[in-house]
Amino acid sequence: MEHLKSALETISLGIDLVGIGILCIGFIKGLVLYIKSEFPQQEGKSGIMLIQELRCKVGLYILMALDFLIASDIINSTVHTELHELHELHELYELGVIVVLRTAIGYFLGKEIQEIQEIQAETGETQSTIRV
Repeated sequence: MEHLKSALETISLGIDLVGIGILCIGFIKGLVLYIKSEFPQQEGKSGIMLIQELRCKVGLYILMALDFLIASDIINSTVHTELHELHELHELYELGVIVVLRTAIGYFLGKEIQEIQEIQAETGETQSTIRV
């Protein structure tokens, strides 16, 4: 049982690192895209649309990272929680709050990304002009 617990802790840590890596990559790409958006190469696209496009791209990285971090939290909590003690049950409630908050953030971020994509489709600006 101790080997399984150790293996699950290692897996949880690995998933955490993947989630953090995705966030870092998204941040770096977002920063580069932001700098590029300040010096637009095409006259046809407004600065606001470039920033909205940037938010959409960075938001996708955040959503992906949240999925990994939620999975890690669930594994970590399962490994470290024993339901027969009250203070450990409190940790389970904390996990529930974290999962609900992260899920809500993911939902609203996904909804905002969808709205941005719909606006881009309506205005005919479906092709990205800023690249990393």
